Amino acid sequence: MASDLTQGAISSWLYRLTAPMVLGILSIFLFNLVDTYFISLLGTEPLAAVSFTFPVTMMIMNLAIGLSIATGAVVARSLGQKDVAQARNWVTASLYLSFILGLVLGGIGIATQSTVFTWLGASDELIVLISDYMTWWYLGCVLLIVLVIVNASIRATGNTKLPSLIMLGSACINGILDPLLIFGLGPFPKLGIQGAAIATAISWAVAFIVVLRYLLKKDLISLAIPSGIIKQWQQLTKLGIPAALTNMLGPLANGIMVAWVAQYGTHAIAAYGVGSRIEPLAMIVIMAFTASLPPFVGQNHGAGEDKRIEQALIKSMQFLFGWQLVVYALLVLFAEPVSQIFSDEQPVQTIIQSFIYIVPLTYFAMGFTLVCTATLNALHKTHLSLNINLIRLFLFYLPCAWLGQHFGGLTGLFWGCAIGNLLMGSTMLILFMRAKNNPDIRQRLLSV
Repeated sequence: MASDLTQGAISSWLYRLTAPMVLGILSIFLFNLVDTYFISLLGTEPLAAVSFTFPVTMMIMNLAIGLSIATGAVVARSLGQKDVAQARNWVTASLYLSFILGLVLGGIGIATQSTVFTWLGASDELIVLISDYMTWWYLGCVLLIVLVIVNASIRATGNTKLPSLIMLGSACINGILDPLLIFGLGPFPKLGIQGAAIATAISWAVAFIVVLRYLLKKDLISLAIPSGIIKQWQQLTKLGIPAALTNMLGPLANGIMVAWVAQYGTHAIAAYGVGSRIEPLAMIVIMAFTASLPPFVGQNHGAGEDKRIEQALIKSMQFLFGWQLVVYALLVLFAEPVSQIFSDEQPVQTIIQSFIYIVPLTYFAMGFTLVCTATLNALHKTHLSLNINLIRLFLFYLPCAWLGQHFGGLTGLFWGCAIGNLLMGSTMLILFMRAKNNPDIRQRLLSV
């Protein structure tokens, strides 16, 4: 049922777990970029409308990721303890919980969308476009949440290839349907921005059918409700709520950033929306590590191989430092053509290029923080991870961005983001070295 991550070379396992996740996460971000590209062909207003949706969609996405972190942690720990039956029960319990969560969030989203996006600063004209897009997105979000949580369960077994292939297939379906439904090619109706959301929902539905059939075939899940499912839900929410809050902090901070950027006009918000989609693409390897480290950490901690966890974290940070500097150099080299892909208006292009020149310079520092918090989540220290991310965003990132905006306008805001990332990354590295060299701190972190 599962790969044994407690044996063998650490670097080899990190590569085998992370490489497929790069493909899978790339598929997710290309999914968003394809939507952005086709919608940008409709004009600046539709592009700005979708830019307003990004904080909300990512907040729901990260809520699902938070619960998937809890699921992955308990499944991986059970497998590390060689308790396969218990791992199967956790997967089943998480499936039912994700269905309930998706239905509730979708209903709340549809009921409150006008109020939420008005608060974010959208004009009445943009609210109409946003509603066309988000109504369908909310209707399909139950499938997204199920996919995120179930894929985390599969990764906990050491299989990162299948979730990646599922994400890739979903992205391909979305890429094919987008132009057909947005522009009404052939026999398809011309639905505009609404077509992008419908294409997204259809791709999620196909992926859900595939993953459910696989889980049943491999006996990784049971449709029968497990005995003690309420206690399992309590444990999942105990771990998952802090992890979910941690993952929701980013979209919340981004929502604040959107409100600040909106003061500079439609061109600025359209450009920032593009930057918000370039950012996760530039950080794809960081995100892959945050997804692949938890199964490694969980299984090794369950087996008592805690020294391997420390070594894996060091190797991860060393690699990310060099990798992200290479990524930054490539972004700077291609900043102009990238900006031209997403807009033919010079003001929008200029702001996109400004974002690329400044903010990605310190993504490696953000990576240090994210891999450390991912490790803490896998060790069931989700409350500590939440506190670290609160400090990252509300003590460093947002205050620095506000100060930058106050003294330097939109460009100053971008510099503030970069400085905030650097300050938190440096702080996280110092704290990690202190924990590494202090047996008492290390023991408290490794206790469950």
